[in-house]
Amino acid sequence: MPRQRRRRRGAPRPGDGAPVPAGPDAGQVGPVDLAVVGCQGAVTVRIPGGESPGEVLVRVRGTNELFIAYIDEALNVGNRVFVHRSRGGRAVDVILIFTEPE
Repeated sequence: MPRQRRRRRGAPRPGDGAPVPAGPDAGQVGPVDLAVVGCQGAVTVRIPGGESPGEVLVRVRGTNELFIAYIDEALNVGNRVFVHRSRGGRAVDVILIFTEPE
């Protein structure tokens, strides 16, 4: 009896007829980190807003971790944020929950 060929694991190669990602996850650079979604953090590097990222320090998995953060409006250092979406890799989308008084 002829031996059946095993199906290859992993991502399909370009040109194999695989669908091209579209939508909000199209820019994903790595696996989505669901543990960080729902966590609170603080802005450590100013976020200019729009497509320009800043940096946030988030308490997740029992330790503090730094993530690249995106939001529509500009946020200064010290503002408290809530992570509402992981973009993959170390990038997240945040929502402002507290503004540091000046």
